[in-house]
Amino acid sequence: MRRAVLAAAAAALWAWPAAWAAVFPSLGAAEFKVGDAVPLYVNRAFSEHVPLPFAYYDLPFVCRPQTVQRPWLNIGEVLRGDRIASSEYRLEMGRNSSCQVLCTKTLDAAAGREAKRFAEQDYRVEWLVDGLPSATVYRRAGGKSYEPGFRIGDYDQAADRAFLNNHVDLHVLYERRGAGRRIVGFEAYPRSLAGGAAACAEPERAARLAVGAGRGAQAVTYTYSVRWIEDGGVTWARRWERYLPAGNAPVHWYAIFNAAVIIVLLSAVVAVILMRMLSRDLALDEEALEALEETSGWKLLHGDVFRAPRAGGLLAPLLGTTVQVLYTAIATVALGTAGALSPSHRGGLLTAGIALFMVTGCVAGYYSGHLYRTWGGGNWFKNALMTAVVVPAPAMAAELVLNVFLWYRASSAAMPFSTILLLAVLWAAVELPLTVAGAWVGFRRRPYSEPVRTNAIPRPVPPQPRYLRGAAGVLLAGALPFAVAFVELHFVFRSIWQDAFYYQYGFAVLAGLLLALAVCETTVIMVWLSLNAGQHRWWWRSFAYGASSAVYIFGYSLLFYATRLRGGMPGAAGLVPTLTFFVHSLLIAAAYALCTGSMGFFAAYFFIRRIYSMNKLS
Repeated sequence: MRRAVLAAAAAALWAWPAAWAAVFPSLGAAEFKVGDAVPLYVNRAFSEHVPLPFAYYDLPFVCRPQTVQRPWLNIGEVLRGDRIASSEYRLEMGRNSSCQVLCTKTLDAAAGREAKRFAEQDYRVEWLVDGLPSATVYRRAGGKSYEPGFRIGDYDQAADRAFLNNHVDLHVLYERRGAGRRIVGFEAYPRSLAGGAAACAEPERAARLAVGAGRGAQAVTYTYSVRWIEDGGVTWARRWERYLPAGNAPVHWYAIFNAAVIIVLLSAVVAVILMRMLSRDLALDEEALEALEETSGWKLLHGDVFRAPRAGGLLAPLLGTTVQVLYTAIATVALGTAGALSPSHRGGLLTAGIALFMVTGCVAGYYSGHLYRTWGGGNWFKNALMTAVVVPAPAMAAELVLNVFLWYRASSAAMPFSTILLLAVLWAAVELPLTVAGAWVGFRRRPYSEPVRTNAIPRPVPPQPRYLRGAAGVLLAGALPFAVAFVELHFVFRSIWQDAFYYQYGFAVLAGLLLALAVCETTVIMVWLSLNAGQHRWWWRSFAYGASSAVYIFGYSLLFYATRLRGGMPGAAGLVPTLTFFVHSLLIAAAYALCTGSMGFFAAYFFIRRIYSMNKLS
């Protein structure tokens, strides 16, 4: 069985070598000699407040060359909105230049209004030199720190005026390696200069270039200067450290400590259940049991607790896919912890996640097929097809609907048709066959042998306590796991929505382990309370209890949107950016719910099988 699954996984790797190879970054450093041309690529414009990136050359107020060369992009780069293209900026290693004219562009009234809007919404430009993004420099007590990108312009809210940055001083930092030189930094210092190329020579005396605000057509001259600086304070291997946020380690450790305290308290509750209440109940003999109330106690449910769940044909595929998502998340974080998903590999995180999700289709099919047979299912092929579509189909449908709006706004976040077709082909050629193969193997395996027999007639469920009913029980179960994860969640959201680099995978591993313990222990406690209240329909409930903190995750995303994205510029968001944020937030919360729901289900399943195998009446 295991050999068959491993063989299927190996076949998937062989079928998709290019995507899998893209997971690992190149370790070689590019070396330049004095006078060598160093290409500068333009990429996109993005904002920390508006989740809607745009390709740089799609901006109507920038210089665009007649011939544009575009390098190959991996799937992750395309999905995150990258549109890398060549430029006419001339950089030669070791040779400074000043006041170089790129072009003179005439902006009509519409282009001027667009320039004003982009400056008002704090859009930044991302250029690339040797894989390093252009950076705005901040000097602190510990030295330099970088913020990716530089501003398109400045906006004066009091006067309702925007000033376009049409000149940029580029500082390229390098280290010497024998006769060669390696680039270790790329800094951009933008300026707004009115007066054409002559203003570049004396920038301190030049007025700023105002755009928009009812102005007619105006000519804008774009200029740039290049300065090469030897920097002995950083090596090529550590050149990304300035881009990574510093000073957050104490916050992470404080969150880990708080989470550990919560886990200790939950573990104490579980220990009380197992060592006191449970052991006391198991010590009761048959005569003592008959004296108990007929409608109370977990032991009275031994003939119903393993009854096949309602809609088991849906629950089995859903659980199989949740295990697939969980394995994908674990493997992706493991690659990041091993250093394979460093920021130098653009789009590596998304590319790795998609590749691993496709490959782990065999895992989804296996778990789904095995549970489906255990619950008495007979059509394994139907189960396999449902497993392959029950989660990917709704997620892709939501993305396609959102894509229509992104196409309308001409955002680079819109998936090209070729990317949609590629994802569909990969699903049909990789994930679907692996899911079918895994389901076939899982269905052929002997079903789980439950420790007790099931009665022919189900026991009626008595009225449940208020704290176990519907939404109340779900909200109660999700509170503690969310308390464990919310600090790390803040950094993940910053990485997703504000283009901050997330690199602290070690903290992510610790937080993930503590979260898993919290979810499992909380679910066990809630299921135990439900059993003692006479509720033997625990299958779906255990999944809901495990996934319940996703409600808080989505609620936190609303708070993040109001305070971090929209907090600095109210009224700037439109329909498409808002829709983009909420659709993706729902998908993130759904993926989280799938992972934690499967943890809760299998923890409860193991717990119930264990306690009923110890039951003397079994």
